[in-house]
Amino acid sequence: MPLDAVFISQLGRELAERITGSRIDRVQQPEKDTVLLTLRGNGGGRLLLCFGSGSARVCLTGASYENPAQPPMFCMLLRKHLTGARIAQITQPEGERMLLIRLAGFDEMGQSVQKTLAVELLGRNANLILVDGEGRILDAARRVDEQMSPMRQLLPGLFYRPPPKPEPGKFSGLSPLVRREMQWRGLPQTAEGLEGIEPVPTMLVENGEPKDFTYMPILQYGPSVESVTYPGWSALLEAFYAEKDRVEHLKSRAKSLTKLVRSAKNRAEKKLALRLQELAATEDRERDKRRGDLITANIWRMKPGMDSVTVEDFYQPDAPAVTVPLDPRKSPQQNAAAYYKQYAKKKTAREHLTALIGENRTEAAYLASVAVELERAQTQTDLEVIRGELVQAGYIRESRSKAKRREKPAQPMRFVTSAGREVLVGRSNLQNDELTFRVARRTDLWLHAQKLHGAHVILRCGDGTPDEQSVYEAACLAAFYSEGGQAGSVAVDATQARFVKKPKGARPGMVIYTDQRTVMAQPKKEI
Repeated sequence: MPLDAVFISQLGRELAERITGSRIDRVQQPEKDTVLLTLRGNGGGRLLLCFGSGSARVCLTGASYENPAQPPMFCMLLRKHLTGARIAQITQPEGERMLLIRLAGFDEMGQSVQKTLAVELLGRNANLILVDGEGRILDAARRVDEQMSPMRQLLPGLFYRPPPKPEPGKFSGLSPLVRREMQWRGLPQTAEGLEGIEPVPTMLVENGEPKDFTYMPILQYGPSVESVTYPGWSALLEAFYAEKDRVEHLKSRAKSLTKLVRSAKNRAEKKLALRLQELAATEDRERDKRRGDLITANIWRMKPGMDSVTVEDFYQPDAPAVTVPLDPRKSPQQNAAAYYKQYAKKKTAREHLTALIGENRTEAAYLASVAVELERAQTQTDLEVIRGELVQAGYIRESRSKAKRREKPAQPMRFVTSAGREVLVGRSNLQNDELTFRVARRTDLWLHAQKLHGAHVILRCGDGTPDEQSVYEAACLAAFYSEGGQAGSVAVDATQARFVKKPKGARPGMVIYTDQRTVMAQPKKEI
């Protein structure tokens, strides 16, 4: 992420204006790499110090965090030294990716003391170090010994030394993103190249998702990436990482469900392949019946102990001679009975296997549709709805007490077209059925991606005919919330809800429909 020296300088100025003079009222460490300082006075608020390798930042936050049952030792040390201290100054060493938070307080004897929180925002080497008034390290969130770094150790008792400066002639204050942008604009990749560019908190958004953040409009990506400005630097970081954390948390929660669905789908497909092999083995059942008939018609030719008999095949036009294998241990009658038994067994197996194969195909298709739902899930509510469907379908066991505590089923997603018409989108197969057969009116427009797994979409029509723009926008939703959500264009079928039927015994979400027309739609989130 482009948390470079220029960005940090803007962030540091904002924090200095807003929290200098505030006192630290509370110290928390909700995560291994996150410290939260609750401030009072001069605006107050909560200051987030994050030194995770992929999310290092300092910003004011309004988010809530849950504390561990037992605070870490580093947190206990910070509480001892920081509680009650006043933030006297926030500075940034020139050109460095770090902030120094100077603190003024009192020791146990009532003597005034000075301490410093050094927040090093150095990517994977990010760290938080508490330094006393003499410049000695009291402790570091990540201690660094001589084996880890011969050049610079961070251990209690040692004098604190800032990170080494870049080699002469190299300028480290610009992120790769900004360097590329300056090269694209034909500007020198130095601090001088930024002259005349007013720093503005900017988030880069691609397909509706946060992509990056910076302090200037980024033009190198063209119209595919939007630059969204924010009122402040803390607000920008808070918004970017809140969404990033939400997406990562959602992926983590979806991972177990995705694994379960993938495993169940693989089992169904393996069963299907095995049963198709078994079905192929029944294709010669008529041959067994014919052999039994030929033996019965030619018993007079057969003698005990024969291992085969050659007879005329009266099933064929020219009655050619055929050889029928025999079990020499059995009588002719017993050989015929054995062939008839094989025929009956294969005939019964074929009927049974045909039904099972149909079930396996239906199950595999159903689980494929659930996998699409999980891939398109955007909120925790979406995951809960899908999990509830898997519980009901028997793929997840849930205790009765937990089932009773389950909240009221979530409502379908709701959108409004540019013409003001309501559009409803199912979050799961169960909700698709509910939407199509209980919520939709007969004359509402029903839409679904053609020959793809996806959500059922209902465009409310009332007593009239919907405008074409509303139909197109509803089709875009059907395309986006489908298996083709990453494609450039998707064929979407649209018909009145009265023409949609559910076959007897069909799995949730599976329907048949008629009287449709096809709309080519773009599955773009911004639409």
